[in-house]
Amino acid sequence: MIRLSLCLIVRDEAAMLPDFLATTGGLRDELIAVDTGSRDASVALLEAAGARVVARPWDDDFAAARNAALALATGEWVLCLDADERPSAELREQIGRLVDDPTAGAATIRMRNLLPHGDARESDLLRLWRHDPAIRFRHRIHEEAVTDVTASLRRTGRRLVNLPGRCEHLGYSRTVAAGRAKKDRDRALLEACVAADRRDWYSWFKLLELARFWHDRRLWRQTAERVAPLLDEESAAALRSAAWAGELLALTVQGLFSAPRDQIAWLDRWDGRIPASPAFYLRRGVAHEQAGDLDAAGRDFERCRDLPAGPLPMLVTVRPLLGLCRLAARRGDLLEAGDFIHQALGYNPRDPEALLAAVSFAWLHGGREARDAFTDEHRRLHGDSEELAIAIADHALAAGLAADAVAALRPAVGRPPRGKTALLLAQALLATGQVTDARDLCRELMATLPAAGLGFLTCCLVLGEHADFSVDLEQAEADLAFKEWIRILWRSRQAPLLTAFIDNFGLVGATFPWLPAFLTEETAALRRGAT
Repeated sequence: MIRLSLCLIVRDEAAMLPDFLATTGGLRDELIAVDTGSRDASVALLEAAGARVVARPWDDDFAAARNAALALATGEWVLCLDADERPSAELREQIGRLVDDPTAGAATIRMRNLLPHGDARESDLLRLWRHDPAIRFRHRIHEEAVTDVTASLRRTGRRLVNLPGRCEHLGYSRTVAAGRAKKDRDRALLEACVAADRRDWYSWFKLLELARFWHDRRLWRQTAERVAPLLDEESAAALRSAAWAGELLALTVQGLFSAPRDQIAWLDRWDGRIPASPAFYLRRGVAHEQAGDLDAAGRDFERCRDLPAGPLPMLVTVRPLLGLCRLAARRGDLLEAGDFIHQALGYNPRDPEALLAAVSFAWLHGGREARDAFTDEHRRLHGDSEELAIAIADHALAAGLAADAVAALRPAVGRPPRGKTALLLAQALLATGQVTDARDLCRELMATLPAAGLGFLTCCLVLGEHADFSVDLEQAEADLAFKEWIRILWRSRQAPLLTAFIDNFGLVGATFPWLPAFLTEETAALRRGAT
């Protein structure tokens, strides 16, 4: 019997497929692939692995291609992945148990997106469900099957399971240029959708989400300003059946207003007019928190917790719990704040914000001894993780304990070094005066992490060396990255290093004309901190 059909769409994925096929080999009973025009060895690799491969001309419609694969699946369960996604051993084990659970009808998996600049973002995606011919993907881009899967669960009385095991998405981490090409492609398709139908709310939502994902504040603001008048014209009935309506409104208000009270006033007009949404209440809760209305913030965070998990479990568990933690801390109730952190880590032991909060609170309660006791216990219960090392390092760097950051990060940095862990280690090395080691690590990272190039420049200026390099960053991004490295250097309080940088910064003064004023400000802040 075919228990699980793995469905994917491909085009020129020969570089990614060998590892994908090896990783999913013991997971799938059937492999269905729709090829949309490969000119490399993708089809041959898939056929050699026993896949059923069908060709379909590409017509700018991801949903249609995915549905072509679904139509061929014969398994009891269907799992949809891409060639650049890697299910972890933990997730594979969880899926193996799930398909034997007669009460389960579908599941989300936790996708970890590795981004070109070293960061990672997690989201819970509905990718696994019992085979049902009525389930099909919708929308030409950022396709989803949530609506049909939800209807199937309602018909059958089965439940949605949120699997905590991770699946790593490598698609945005290949190169900065490739990531930006993907952004441009997605934006063009979404713009075509809203041009064809200005009330295509899902495509507006995904345009806003695209802007947030890439930290593109200009695109975010412009898109919000375009969609807000349409929302004002439209009756609430159009969004009443949309599960993502709250996310659309939350993203719109963030693009429209920076002032929290303006955000609250705009969101209040929609309260009760759309399906109860954790994204809506979470955004309004944060706005109330920023405006200083802690009671109202607490009510909104509690509203999040009262809602069913659905396909977005983090929005009803970890995120509101951390909001309640911040509120308790502001009231001075550190015991209650610590309890909320403990609950949040129970839902996601690797959540970066929860881990940083836990490390910080442990330090407040008992310094290094309490911090180390927490981290040792966390490792015993949940294993070591890159996120835990980053949390320790983030806290240590902020607290002026750069040597602790180095000690936490060195074991977590792989070979070759990559990602935020390696970038933080380079910063910690600089802060401890190991400038040559920091420079060498930055040089290794520059090809994949452009921000490391500004670290390389910082180190070269301290060492009095010529720095001949280029990075794929806009000027504004380069300015922000360079300022971060300078702050790291200044927080080291190592006078010889600061003096060397001041002696040599004129070499890049034409590129960064703000440097003299910025150094004056940082030096003044350093002196204030010493008094």
